Amino acid sequence: MAWPAFAKSLLLSRSLPRLLMGALLGLAAGTMMAKASTLEEMSFPSKALGRSLTVSVYRPDTPAPQNGWPVLYLLHGLDGNNRDWSILANIKSTLDGMIKSGRIHPMLVVMPSAGNSWYVDSADVKGPGNYETALLNDLPNAFEKRFAPHCERSSRAIAGISMGGFGALRFALKRPDRYVAVASLSGAIWQNIPTAQSRDPWAGSTSTYFNRVDQATVISGIDLPPEGAHFGNAFGAPFDARRFNEANVFTLLARQVQARSQLPAIFLTVGDNDSHNLWRGSMALYETLMADKVKIEFRVTDGDHTWSLWRRTIEDALEFVSSKFHAPDEAPVVAASPALPSVGASAPNPKMAGAETIVK
Repeated sequence: MAWPAFAKSLLLSRSLPRLLMGALLGLAAGTMMAKASTLEEMSFPSKALGRSLTVSVYRPDTPAPQNGWPVLYLLHGLDGNNRDWSILANIKSTLDGMIKSGRIHPMLVVMPSAGNSWYVDSADVKGPGNYETALLNDLPNAFEKRFAPHCERSSRAIAGISMGGFGALRFALKRPDRYVAVASLSGAIWQNIPTAQSRDPWAGSTSTYFNRVDQATVISGIDLPPEGAHFGNAFGAPFDARRFNEANVFTLLARQVQARSQLPAIFLTVGDNDSHNLWRGSMALYETLMADKVKIEFRVTDGDHTWSLWRRTIEDALEFVSSKFHAPDEAPVVAASPALPSVGASAPNPKMAGAETIVK
């Protein structure tokens, strides 16, 4: 007989003193409560922002393993916040069902509120604030110390939708030593803006994306971002094209390829009817990764730039991420691209571009 049913039968039998029966029922209720997953809003301090970060945290209903749960950082899109995934995607029920069915491993899911920051540091240009530093350093340091003390690259991943897809890719390509996997869902991805050496503001694309070579042949051009106002003050006001390029995923990817870094496993998905034409950027990134011989999972799915699509594609992303947790890294150490400048005479860093410390 199951424990709650056993306790109830004791109560109905009237064979025990009321105090003892109450204790048994309380213990049974506590047992049932302990088995329920939780989705809780929390705050964590951020030195980079000068205030606390608000996050929603999902915790599974299973006991934490000896080495701790793996952690997925799940980012929201433009005009969103930490509650989007719970309110608009019912992420708790999705995670509960997928964990219960064995489709994914139990994991912690951290959903921070980042405003319209575009997940970059922008305090120096009077933008939303230094969210890159806050989410790359402050939040993981505080959260993982409390909930996932043994978290390391093999048990940490990042994903996001739209602006959050851009942010997830940025973080994973800037610090590939931190993440075993990254997933971008309808990511707000654009190629670098062709600029002169000046800092003239970007006024948006005036070129045609599609170019017809002949009646039967169409080729695509550069996928350029919308006008600078779309980004608020995240890249300066007026919009600074060079600042955007410096922070862009294509620049970060080129640096890691040049350094022959071990990249996280990458998953891209986008709707075939995306009303913002964001399939262009995902395709451009896919082509770039393929040219650099980087393994990638790429999906074009029936749908628009809407939550009805993301409620479905998040399941694919979760399965992909879960398959990479605690598994041997499958992402290759990519060869230097012949189109990039020479690395130089010294041996390249086998882990990561730049001078940042490797997180073990």
